[in-house]
Amino acid sequence: MISGQEHSSQHPHSATSYVVVYVLLLIFTATTYITGTLHLGKYAIFIALGIAATKSSLVVIFFMHLREASAATRLVLAISLFFVSLLITLAVSDVATRFKLATPAGAPFGTERSQPDGLLENERPTQE
Repeated sequence: MISGQEHSSQHPHSATSYVVVYVLLLIFTATTYITGTLHLGKYAIFIALGIAATKSSLVVIFFMHLREASAATRLVLAISLFFVSLLITLAVSDVATRFKLATPAGAPFGTERSQPDGLLENERPTQE
């Protein structure tokens, strides 16, 4: 049971802040969709990760009440975020340093097969 003294030390939660964060999450979700349809090339992953990090930070800070959490809880979150970012960095650097993969025939852009005739040099019929 919570006594009156403990209850008064807690921060009041306003519905306004939750509504504002909810609207921001909707805006960032729409931004994610819009940037996903733009085909931004090599910048797409960085934009998507930035938006995802912002959305997750809003959820953790406001909906999971990290603002009012103890220092130990904040430390656990910081350490876990460090290790997740380390894993993402190592995975991205591993994939980035590999050879270029063969692009499949149905790829919509960036290959010779996306040319109007759809055939590679060695697949064209010989002119006799």
